[in-house]
Amino acid sequence: MTTSTIAPTTAPNPLAVLWRRHAPLVVIYGLLIVLFLLAAFLSDRFLTARNLSNLLRQAGFLGIVAIGQTVVILSGGIDLSVGSVVKLSVLVAALVMNGHETNMWLGIAAVLGMGVVIGLLNATVITRLHVAPFIATLGAYGILRGISLWITTKPVGRASPAWLQFYDSGIGPIAGPAALFLVLLVVMMVVLRRTRFGRHVYAIGGSEQVARLSGIPITRVKYGIYTMCSVMAALTGLLYLSRMGVGDPVVGDGLELQSVTAVILGGTSLFGGRGGLVGTLGGVLLLALMGNLLVILNVNQWYQQLIQGLVIIGAVALYKQKGRT
Repeated sequence: MTTSTIAPTTAPNPLAVLWRRHAPLVVIYGLLIVLFLLAAFLSDRFLTARNLSNLLRQAGFLGIVAIGQTVVILSGGIDLSVGSVVKLSVLVAALVMNGHETNMWLGIAAVLGMGVVIGLLNATVITRLHVAPFIATLGAYGILRGISLWITTKPVGRASPAWLQFYDSGIGPIAGPAALFLVLLVVMMVVLRRTRFGRHVYAIGGSEQVARLSGIPITRVKYGIYTMCSVMAALTGLLYLSRMGVGDPVVGDGLELQSVTAVILGGTSLFGGRGGLVGTLGGVLLLALMGNLLVILNVNQWYQQLIQGLVIIGAVALYKQKGRT
């Protein structure tokens, strides 16, 4: 009689499992910790309450735009019009409020309503005219930028006094813009992970053809996605007005690329269907922290761009896997 022996199974290395499942999150938050410690070592101004508060505010501005961009990219699309939406929103809000207390809510409603209209138009061009999201939103970027420059090429209007106070308000040590960003982040996390709409977003990004065969209302979901993204950008424009007090036409420049960068740094695939807002939070904080540190150290603007570009390439290269980005 022969006896058979069963080879003992080797327990998987927990670190290897963590890396395979969450490589982008490990990299982005690891870099964030390293950069935070480096900033604290290089400058005694970094850990001051004033600087940390400013850092969180800046993260809030980019973060709100990046929330909308994340949802769009998860669906397999992209929105390059967000920077121009922010720019036009600042101008419209400043002109409508024009320094009058009674016009504050009218200005807020006008800007958010404009965001809804822009999002619906983007979705219509993409779903009804079958224009690729990159081209459709790039066209919207140019149109909205042109309208903004037609309105003015210099600062105009004024924020309502009460709206100016929002920038310095907050919940405990967390400034108003940062607190709003965190609230929206948590809400959208729940929406993406716990609702039918969120499951549809991931399904469309994974395979639009399979999603259509599964009965998912793709057109309706895309209308919701692009409208939400434009409203987030419009809200960010309102926040910039609370900071600056006037409508400045230079606001919003580059936010479309910064938001995409934050999303990709956080591990969301440009092809859609993979990623989420936890990674985007890390990407936003990393970009904000890099910018803050370079300014504190008085690094030349040219070198700032070079260093940020190298860090971004290095971070993505570390966790890049076949089919991930």
